[in-house]
Parts: sequence; structure tokens; C-alpha cells
Amino acid sequence: MTPKWLSGLFLAGLIFASLSCKTPFSTREPETPNASQSNWVQPTSPNYVMINLRTAVTEKNSQNYLRCLADTGTAAVSFRYIPESSVAAANPGLFQEWSKESERNYLNQLLAYLPGDSLSTLTLTLIRENAFQDSVVLVQDYVLTLGHKQQSAGCPRQFRGQAEFRLRRSDEDLWYIYRWSDFATADQPAWSVLRAFFGK
Repeated sequence: MTPKWLSGLFLAGLIFASLSCKTPFSTREPETPNASQSNWVQPTSPNYVMINLRTAVTEKNSQNYLRCLADTGTAAVSFRYIPESSVAAANPGLFQEWSKESERNYLNQLLAYLPGDSLSTLTLTLIRENAFQDSVVLVQDYVLTLGHKQQSAGCPRQFRGQAEFRLRRSDEDLWYIYRWSDFATADQPAWSVLRAFFGK
């Protein structure tokens, strides 16, 4: 038979434990969001696609960058890149079949030489917009700055030019870039130079 004082001690311990514990069904405190979480905006307008493109460059997030580009599974059309003419002439054949997969390959090469703590910025300035029922053409001046580690190998860190983005709306009312044309507008190299360097 258990002594009375031992039963009392056991009962007191149970009461203390139940008071000091939180209810098993109570809600827990929400966790602080991860700082490295991406800032993706559902591309319900062409403007959001441009925001996502800029953010993806800043975050060095190749997945979100590629989500901005069309493919037959999203917008029923394939992505196509048209390089700056002098860069195309200097790299015969390289851009002939440049697709979304080509963008993926060039990004993977670039990211291998882009330190996580390096600066990456993309500035876009709208010059002209032509809207149609299910498509839009945006002409934007751009300045792209990347802190990659291939400057000594001859690759610049800043690119400047003008891009013509053609976007199409999908059946789900989401927008994607299906054609991207690059033009030089200054003494600085155009974005096509970066693709030529890392896309070979």
C-alpha cells in the first residue's frame, strides 16, 4: 500500500505540471519569416512581371527569373531572345536557337561566379508601352550591375541598353515574357554581352 504522503506528493506534482504546461491544443507563436524568402508577386499584370524580373536579379533567384519567361506550358508560346546585333555578329550561331533553356544554362554558369553577398541590381525605365487585347509591348531602358568574379577574364560588371519585352497573357490571366529583344544605346556593353560570355 502506497503511503499517504507519497500519494499527496504525486498529486501535487501532477497539478504543478498541468499548471506550468501550455494546453496541447493551444496555437503556437508564429515563426519569424525567413529573410531569404523570395518576394514573388503573382504576375496578373505586365508591370508585376517587370517587378518580379528586377527582384529576381536583386535576389539572384534564377527560379523566379525563369518564371517570368513564357513556355508552351504557361502561355502556349515559346520564349525567344533576340540579341544586340553586334554581339550576335561576333558570336555566330550562339543566339540562333536561344530559348528559355538557354537562359537557364547561362544563368547557372553566371551564378557559379556570382558570390551570394555580391551586389546585383537591375534598373528598368519605361520608354513606351503598346497594349493589345492579350499582349503588350514594353520598351524599357535598363542598367544591369552584377558583382561577378569574371571581370579579370574580360566580362564587364555593368550593362546598359534598351530592351523590348513582348508579353502575353495566359488562359489563367497571368503574364509572361515571350520575346525579349536587346539594343545597345550607350558606350557600355548591352545585356547580350553577358549572355554571350556565360552562355557558350
